[in-house]
Amino acid sequence: MATAANAQEAAAGTDTTATASATAATPTVGATVYDASGVEVGKIKSVNAPNFVIDTGKNTATLALTALGTGPKGPVLGMTKVELDAAAEKAAAAAKADTAAAIVADAPVYASDGTTQLGTVAEVTDTEFVLDAGAVRVKLPKTSVAKGTSGLMIGMTAEAFADATKSADKSASAAAAVSKPAGK
Repeated sequence: MATAANAQEAAAGTDTTATASATAATPTVGATVYDASGVEVGKIKSVNAPNFVIDTGKNTATLALTALGTGPKGPVLGMTKVELDAAAEKAAAAAKADTAAAIVADAPVYASDGTTQLGTVAEVTDTEFVLDAGAVRVKLPKTSVAKGTSGLMIGMTAEAFADATKSADKSASAAAAVSKPAGK
């Protein structure tokens, strides 16, 4: 799963005089973003309206394009690099805790489209959970899921998951056949 933190909510409470210029042109990938003092905050990693992703070198955060203004050097954000890093880290910790709290028995788990249910959580340990997908049960690390709008999601399509579990199932069957003594 992507590790980008959504710092937008954490940044919403910040006083941002530079964000008043919401009519700024859409920034380009690779553009440097500055704070109100003209100090570099980070570089734009991607733009997918209405949001953009900024990389500070320490964190990656998703923010609304409306958070950008324009200044003499280029795009301006109403936060310093230190403030943005703190907001991104706070948002990432909150998202991690929220996801961990959602990994409980009987919770549905969806494919990357967020709508195709792959199965439900059958068992949970400190670091892993078992996904009961009907025909197969798969042990996955807790870090392999994220919380989406529908619930828990893995970073695979339903088709890719089916293919992966088929090959794992064949491997398990082959291993079981090899471990049986000949003639039994």
